[in-house]
Amino acid sequence: MKIILVTGGSGLVGRAIQSVIEHDRREDEKWIFVGSKDADLCDKESTRKLFDQHRPTHVIHLAAMVGGLFHNMSHNLDFLVNI
Repeated sequence: MKIILVTGGSGLVGRAIQSVIEHDRREDEKWIFVGSKDADLCDKESTRKLFDQHRPTHVIHLAAMVGGLFHNMSHNLDFLVNI
């Protein structure tokens, strides 16, 4: 079974993917959508706990700083999570 973890699952793109998946889900897939309330991805231990809890086989990383697409594009942001 594929376990797909979507970070930023409560954001614009995450919600759009969730909507598509609700209508076209495959039986061999489990989709997990998480938001900032579920884990602090800037914190190594919080991230490790999230991955230990869900054991994803695939990750779609959409998490971004709150403020929207244009805010993030206008700020030269780099995120690095060491796992």
